[in-house]
Formats: sequence, C-alpha cells, structure tokens
Amino acid sequence: MKQNTKIKKVMKTGKVTKMINVVKPKKMVEPRKIVKKAVVKAKSGGNSNMASKRVKFEVQAEAGSEVYVAGTFNSWNGKQNRLKEKSGVYTATLLLPKGKHEYKFVINAVWCVDPKCQEWVPNDQGSLNSIVTVE
Repeated sequence: MKQNTKIKKVMKTGKVTKMINVVKPKKMVEPRKIVKKAVVKAKSGGNSNMASKRVKFEVQAEAGSEVYVAGTFNSWNGKQNRLKEKSGVYTATLLLPKGKHEYKFVINAVWCVDPKCQEWVPNDQGSLNSIVTVE
C-alpha cells in the first residue's frame, strides 16, 4: 500500500453512520523523540528568555470532589488545571514563570483560598487570593 494514501473508514454510532478520512503519515516518527522534545520544553519552560519552575499545589478535600487551581497564571480559568486525588489529598504540579502569582482552589465549583498559604491579598470580589512566589 502506498504511503500517504487516504483510507475511508465507517464509524457506526447508534443510528448515525459517519465517514471519516484517515491519512497515513509520510514518515513515521519514533514516540521517544516526541516525548524527549516535550520534556525538554517542560524543563526549560518552553521559553528560554523566561525562567520557569515547577510549583506543587496541594489541598485536602472530600474524596470524589472536583478540584482545580485557577490564578493569574491561567487567566483565572477555573476548569483548566485539575488536581489529582490520592486519599483525599489533591495535587497538581504546574510550570510557572518567576514572579508572584495569585491563585485559588475551585472545589466543587466553590472558590477557596489555600488554607496552608501564609500570604494572601484582597481581590476585587471582596475576598482574598492566595499568593505563590516563584524565584
């Protein structure tokens, strides 16, 4: 079979049948090379002009909760960075650039400050934001 040949596949989902085109790649790339490039970008922050560091966020919540972290580092997106649970402790490690970052946890759609954080600042919503400093 020729490389770069289009193959039509039929997908049946309930009563709907979909035709999709699948294009074979011209050149196969080894998965190790792709992963290696991704790891190098993550370690350097993807931008050599701005040093970044890994920051671990951790909070305790009821098992089975939906827990996210939102802040100035992700434009306060309350659904972007989900924390993983292990025995009621939720954690996520993010790569953040140097500087001060405001953040909150979003636990089951309720915005909460980090109870372990010692540095807070008032926000324009009349509550507080936690602060993490990356040096």
